[in-house]
Amino acid sequence: MHLELRHLRILQAIFEHGSLTRAAASMGVSQPTLTKQVQRIEEELGGEIFRRGRQGATPTAFGEFILARTRAALANIDEILAYKPGAGALGRLRFGGTMPPWLGGLLDRLSELDADAQVTVHAERAIGTLVDMVVGKRLDLALVADYPGHLMDRRPELECATIAVEPIFIAVSAHHPLADSDEIRLSDLADEQWVVPHSDGMGWPEHLYDVCAAEGFHPKGRYRLSDTALRRELVATGRAVTACQASFAADGNTSVKPLRGDPLWMRHLLIWRRDSPVAPHGPALAETARDAHREAMRQSPAHPAWATRRGGLDRSPSLFNAVD
Repeated sequence: MHLELRHLRILQAIFEHGSLTRAAASMGVSQPTLTKQVQRIEEELGGEIFRRGRQGATPTAFGEFILARTRAALANIDEILAYKPGAGALGRLRFGGTMPPWLGGLLDRLSELDADAQVTVHAERAIGTLVDMVVGKRLDLALVADYPGHLMDRRPELECATIAVEPIFIAVSAHHPLADSDEIRLSDLADEQWVVPHSDGMGWPEHLYDVCAAEGFHPKGRYRLSDTALRRELVATGRAVTACQASFAADGNTSVKPLRGDPLWMRHLLIWRRDSPVAPHGPALAETARDAHREAMRQSPAHPAWATRRGGLDRSPSLFNAVD
């Protein structure tokens, strides 16, 4: 068997969905068919890529090596397939990010900024990979994040604009005993089961662990995953709680609450190369991202009330160094 593009997309789908069953459903094939495909890929490459278990499919060390290069290869191929000559002022905009809840609003505003721009989007949880892709000119622009005690290193070839600094909230089931509280003490969640994502390589969930340690406990991370839909399901059904961005959309089954004392924070950053073709548009792109974030905060079910209690939407902690 020769490795083909469709095989790379299979690996990427399994990684993104965290299980062969969900990946098969997203691709419109049966789970046994996908399993056979993975076995053939592993035979061709000479090692196990995913370890299958009750928690889903998690990459092996060999799998991490393969998946990092799969993501890079697919990003390049998608650029080739998406490129069309004759784009507008922004031209072909290769955008990458960690996919915050307000990304859709940002993409809408990018279209408004230049209706002819051809935007390709690369979803990537590993922030270090995003930075490397911008430095290596495989992305024009990336939306990344850092955290107190885990600040992003400044690369001389990069421009970096702060988009927003925001508190990190907590999502619990709507039937949780704390769901009706205005705020939740982090220590009150010490005995809960948590949904904890895989590390983003920049400081999450390490920042969570640091703050919880100061409160005298370590989160019981029964569920280690990055799939947003499954995380929401686990919280909604009362199986776990999770830290979340303030713009995390609550519904009738989940409740999003601020933490008392605001112990957890994050900063959204937009980065691009100083010599990039989009560099002249960098300030406008950064302001577009700020507009999208502000609108998401206004639409958040929990953030406006938090901001009112704190005395304004623009309150920021002194935990981050200015980059602008």
